[in-house]
Amino acid sequence: MPFEEEKKVLDKTLSIIHKQYERLAEIPEYVGDDFTENILEDNRQRVKESLRLAKKESYFARLDFKVEDSKEAKPTYIGKAGVFDEDTGNVLITDWRAPIASLFYGFSGSEDDVYYQSPDGIVEGEIYLKRNIVIHEEELRRVVDRYIRGKQEASGGDEFLLYKLGDQKDNRLRDIVATIQGEQNEIIRYPLNKAVIIQGVAGSGKTTVALHRLAFLLYEYREQLRAHRMIIFAPNTIFLDYISQVLPELGVGNIVQTTFPNWVLNAIIDDPKCRLESLSERRRNFFESNTIQQHNWKGSLAFQQQIRDHLAQLEKDWLPEEDFVPWKNKQGVSLEKIKKWIEIDFKDNPVTKKYDRLKAKLTRWIEIEAKMYEDKKEQTQARKDGKKELRSYLRKWKKRKPYELYAQILKKMARTDLLPPKDKITLDDLAPLLDIHDYWYGIERDERFDHVVIDEAQDFSPYQVSVLNARTKAASFTILGDLAQGIHSNEGIDEWKNFIDLFGTSRAKFFQMTKSYRSTYEIIAFSNMILNHLANRPAYAEPVFRSGEDVQIKQIKAEEKLEEIISWIREMKMQNMNTIAVILRSEEECNGIYPKLKEEILELSMITTEDKSYEGGISLLPVYVSKGLEFDSVLMVDVDERHYPKTEQAIKLLYVGCTRALHHLSVIYSGEASELISNG
Repeated sequence: MPFEEEKKVLDKTLSIIHKQYERLAEIPEYVGDDFTENILEDNRQRVKESLRLAKKESYFARLDFKVEDSKEAKPTYIGKAGVFDEDTGNVLITDWRAPIASLFYGFSGSEDDVYYQSPDGIVEGEIYLKRNIVIHEEELRRVVDRYIRGKQEASGGDEFLLYKLGDQKDNRLRDIVATIQGEQNEIIRYPLNKAVIIQGVAGSGKTTVALHRLAFLLYEYREQLRAHRMIIFAPNTIFLDYISQVLPELGVGNIVQTTFPNWVLNAIIDDPKCRLESLSERRRNFFESNTIQQHNWKGSLAFQQQIRDHLAQLEKDWLPEEDFVPWKNKQGVSLEKIKKWIEIDFKDNPVTKKYDRLKAKLTRWIEIEAKMYEDKKEQTQARKDGKKELRSYLRKWKKRKPYELYAQILKKMARTDLLPPKDKITLDDLAPLLDIHDYWYGIERDERFDHVVIDEAQDFSPYQVSVLNARTKAASFTILGDLAQGIHSNEGIDEWKNFIDLFGTSRAKFFQMTKSYRSTYEIIAFSNMILNHLANRPAYAEPVFRSGEDVQIKQIKAEEKLEEIISWIREMKMQNMNTIAVILRSEEECNGIYPKLKEEILELSMITTEDKSYEGGISLLPVYVSKGLEFDSVLMVDVDERHYPKTEQAIKLLYVGCTRALHHLSVIYSGEASELISNG
């Protein structure tokens, strides 16, 4: 029997893992300065981390592959981390990112040619078995055969996927190494040398795929990439907390995870007087209005070009307009020569670097010219006088901060209406300020990224992506989002062509992920109905057939709303739902209902734009804060004509809210139902 067979293999594997881990644990950690010993210690720590992961969950798959011209198929056990058997020198567990593991994810059973690309070339052969294995707390829990050679393709693959999708949520996103699907595997393993742009429907796993892609790239290009020079930009701090466990579960650490505003403020804004506008207030004002918002011109590449043109002129205006003559009755350095140094010799340097190089060159010139005097005292005095004049000469070049340059440029554009309030930066100003900083001060080598992930990228402006591209090696990006969830419509993009054109078609690879693995068939069908009202909608979500109960739509009296919410929460608790969300249209409405709701539901917590973490359990939150999160059950409140009229913004917000639900979705309204659900 497969189960008994696999239990014996697991017992033997765990014995080897424990033995090797205990041996390494007995070796004292080396903390000295010896180069060789430090390398050995780093290697021991990497092996210990792999063994730690293997102890927790040894492996999740078995692939029996017969190499062409060999006598028999050999089993390969695939896990989150590779492990060697020290006694035999053989691979005990194969890392999921290894080339042979790609067969487990990509082989469907119908391919004529079966091969994988190894470092030594193409390896051809035949697959005899694909098997999923569930191990928990060092105990074998489940064995599912997905493919057996000579038999019709087993339904075990679908069965296992549905089994995993049926799991209830906690307060963290989890890895998917055991259930990576073929289309996801292609994106994860796509080569490094292009900007990968992903349009993924709600629940397609695009965020998880992007995180697994990071882990794969670090494995595949380990000689080129450094984890601390990779960065993930997420939409908010709650989302960062929600995804925080995926990379550690995959054995990956030291990757920076932040938001674009926080990163820019830390990277370039060195003026303590400058502060960012309140993001929560900005977002509240935007989301709690149904008025049509104009696209943000400050986020356009046209605005960037104007900024660059003005910077070039400001740089020319900043240069000296006279010769440098440090001593009377003695020839100095002509303005013509100084301009030649700056425009030709220092051409590829940023403005402040040109200043530093000119200062150094004129200082050397003073030193050389001072030696023309024979008397030592005269030499000393000449140096002193020359350097004094140099300081006076250079003082004409006032040091400029990005904010000051930005204000000057907007005045030159006659667009003082775009000036941010004094000493206060708006979100729209971050990309221009970063661009101005990098033009004027330059980008240090250790400030350049090896790879950048942008999540919810439909809310990024082309200008933001452009300035990040300037700081990233070889356009190495993973950019992902869903145009149907572009709720920051005034800040982001309407089509992915904006980014494809930015990189150039030869440097970008576009993927569509249309399968939704999150919600039941009924929830996806209902959400697609909402999306149908969107004029320029992307592709509908295609459900992986996991059927559940129908979406519950209920009309109530306005005065019964609190009682209805309380009753619904209690019903969900009786159904043992782990994560429960009550979603309202605005933060103001959440604040209005929270105190009374808290009196009846003690474990209730409210999530706002200011929160740093998501703790799971029972949550009350505005719809725009829910994006990116998942809940076992969701109650959408006040889905009426006033809260969700047929506008682009309201359609996207309602779609976002409904697609947060995995297993159960309820909708309540009083008065007239929103047209967006009137066909439901």
